[in-house]
Amino acid sequence: MKRLLILAAVGCMLTACKHVEYITVPEHHTDTLIVTKHQRDSVWLHDSIQIREKGDTLLIEKWHTKYIEKQVHDTCYQSRTDSIPVPYPVTEYVEKQLTRWQRMKMEMGVAFMGVLGLLGVFGIWKLKKKLL
Repeated sequence: MKRLLILAAVGCMLTACKHVEYITVPEHHTDTLIVTKHQRDSVWLHDSIQIREKGDTLLIEKWHTKYIEKQVHDTCYQSRTDSIPVPYPVTEYVEKQLTRWQRMKMEMGVAFMGVLGLLGVFGIWKLKKKLL
């Protein structure tokens, strides 16, 4: 009897069906490019005469050189998308009806789980009776 129950349980487990259907969704890829540009600009200004007034004194300076340095740091982000994302519409979901064999297997599984539950309750009751 035990062998028959084990064979029936294994047979039910092996005949279970599972069907996975994959839906392909269009992909899009975005590529971001960071461009950093450093620019250095320096200027030498030469002036042969510079006249300054300090109080009542007139200061004349010849061959004055002025150095100006300017450094520019520029970062530019450029983004490019390879393809345009298109939402995939799912219009309806149709559930397939179970066959008679599948319904019978489900009912047998419910009955089997009920019997196992009753056996568990009976076993706990017997164990409790032995311990007390």
